[in-house]
Parts: sequence; C-alpha cells; structure tokens
Amino acid sequence: MRWVLHLRPFRPLELFFLYIAEEEFGTDLRVYFGPRSRAVPTEDAYVFAWDYLAVLARYGRREYPLLPAAPDPDWWSVAEFAPPGARPIQDTALGAREEVLPHLTAPLVEVAVLRLESGRSQPQPGGWEVVWPLLGDAAFRLTLTAGQVDLAFDRHGARKYAPELLLSFAWLYINALIREYRQVDPALPRLSRYL
Repeated sequence: MRWVLHLRPFRPLELFFLYIAEEEFGTDLRVYFGPRSRAVPTEDAYVFAWDYLAVLARYGRREYPLLPAAPDPDWWSVAEFAPPGARPIQDTALGAREEVLPHLTAPLVEVAVLRLESGRSQPQPGGWEVVWPLLGDAAFRLTLTAGQVDLAFDRHGARKYAPELLLSFAWLYINALIREYRQVDPALPRLSRYL
C-alpha cells in the first residue's frame, strides 16, 4: 500500500508525505520538500513537517475524531484555553517578533499575505488582522491593534488541538508573514539572518 499527501500551507513551502507499507520491508514514511521550499529556513520547514506529522499520528491513533468540521466563528485567545503553564510557549511563538510586528502596516500586510497565497488580511482600527487556516478544522488569527499583538484560535481548534501544537503553527505563520513582508519592505528591522 502507498499513499502521498501533498501540502502547500503557504508559498513557497511545499511538502509531500510518502507512506509505503510492504509485507517484506515493513512501513516507511518519508517527507519530501518541493524545490521552492529551499527559500524557507530549514528549521521552519522541519518544524512544519514535524507538527503536521504529529497531527497525522494522533488521527492514526484515534486521539482525534475523523468527523467533518470547520473552524468555529468564535475566537479564543491563548489565555482562554491554554493552561497557565503555556505562557512560555506563547512567549516563544512571539518572542522578539513582538518588536517587529508593530512596524507592519495594513496595506503591506495585505500584499505579504497575497504573496503567501494563504490566509486573508484586513485593516483594523489602528492596525490589521490576518486569519490563516491551520488545519481543515482549525484557524489562527493574528491581530495588531494600537501596537498590541494578539494571537487567537477558533474555538473548535482551541478545544481540539494541544496549545503547544497550535502555538508552534502560529510561530511558523508569523515567521512566514515577516519574511514575505520584508520582500516588499526591505527596511523592516531584522531579528536574524532569516527574520
């Protein structure tokens, strides 16, 4: 038995999960990246593959139900659903990015999101908002209002998935937004060689 799962979470990241099960050699799961994925830092590409594989494994072990579902229209901030010990994970997801995100303007955020070919953005009073589909039944919202950054997840995804998994995906999408924004505005302050 063989199957392939093809993912394009955001441009230019592209992944292929190849599963092979043979009676003689057992099972094997390989992850391949599309050629354009080389523009994504290795750590980000690896973490996305690892996180997605963790979701697949949980479905395979029936920890998550295979039921049709969609993101819920209600948004929960991390404080509303994560245990108090999750604060360090949120700090890692944002970290020094909180210094850069207030420099992003709504018009250029819209361009960056269009370049990612994933998510939707809209201006907000005193800032902007971006919503990304993380998984088929979970979404992530990043908002900047009056210089304050807020992370929120749809209620369904927040109830279903572990906070550390959701925050890891959030970290990846924030990194992707900053990288694409910098392609449009090279004057954006740098956090590292990649951000």
